[in-house]
Parts: sequence; structure tokens; C-alpha cells
Amino acid sequence: MRDSFSAGMWRELGAQWGELRRVVGFGDSLAAWPAWLAPPLAIGALLALIVLSGVALVSLGALLTTLLAAALLLEHVFGVHVVLP
Repeated sequence: MRDSFSAGMWRELGAQWGELRRVVGFGDSLAAWPAWLAPPLAIGALLALIVLSGVALVSLGALLTTLLAAALLLEHVFGVHVVLP
């Protein structure tokens, strides 16, 4: 019984993996490239990830700065005190 269960699980996993490869579809196009392009592609992907993380951090900083400016403007100019519970 255990062998039939594991064999059935492997068949199901193979079917799901094939479906995932069909849906995603970019793995085959990358596999067609020469092997010597793998390191530059990996470095490029890492650099893109680092740049996008930097953009996200700068956006978060801009948001927090804007919220601080809005809170100071409300408090000192309009006299509205914002209190967090």
C-alpha cells in the first residue's frame, strides 16, 4: 500500500510540475540559451533585485517623510493634535 501511495504521489507531482511549466513558460526559453550566459543572467537578476529593493526603500522613506510633514503641519499650523492610542 505504501508503494502505491508514493507512486501515486510522484505521478501527481509530475503532472502538477508539467502544468506549472506550461503556465509559466519562460523556463524553456532560458534553457535554450548557451550555458556560458547563466552567470551573467544570475548577476543581472540579483542586480535587478537589489535595485528594486532600493526603490522600495526610497519609496517607504518618502512616504514616512510625507506622513511626518503632514502630522507636523496639522499640529503646528492647524492646531489639530494627532494621537495614536
